[in-house]
Amino acid sequence: MDHLTSSLLPKIQVEQITFWENEDDLNTLCETLEAAIIAGYHCKWTKPPPRHLIETYFKGVILVPDKLLFIARLDGNIVGICEITTPPKQKDSALIAVTVDIFAIAPYALKIGIENRLISKMEHTVSQLGFPIINVTFDETQKRSLQFFIQNEYVHWATHPYYQKIDGQILKGLMLYKSFLNTSSSSS
Repeated sequence: MDHLTSSLLPKIQVEQITFWENEDDLNTLCETLEAAIIAGYHCKWTKPPPRHLIETYFKGVILVPDKLLFIARLDGNIVGICEITTPPKQKDSALIAVTVDIFAIAPYALKIGIENRLISKMEHTVSQLGFPIINVTFDETQKRSLQFFIQNEYVHWATHPYYQKIDGQILKGLMLYKSFLNTSSSSS
């Protein structure tokens, strides 16, 4: 591959962030989330909340010790978001699993590998932190996200028949997990 060809390829970066370097990043993160919600490629909201609430939410996320925030960039702009909650350290019985709170990809950034790189980075990081289980829940309308997680070896283990009520309609909740535990060894 020559220099000209490589400079034309999109540059994809995935990273965990712990502070906001600039206001532009927060703005593009908000735009990404809004676009993903409208397109149905996320796992939290059914319609975009007001912008100031999104900004406040993500300013807070990076301050919470039990939260991890991963972003994916395409040519420098944020186009993917993954937020994880780790269990509180004082709750010994829960130290096995993390929960995916938000996984969102801007629709124009789909199908070029960004979503796969983002989920891989998240899975690698939580595994390195010692959490062998990842949980995620979707409402039944989030079919794209559900399909993506199932394709990435997440197991649909339960359906909550009364997960949430939106615009007067009761929606089911679909609960998935992925395990990195070694289940091949049996106890004697």
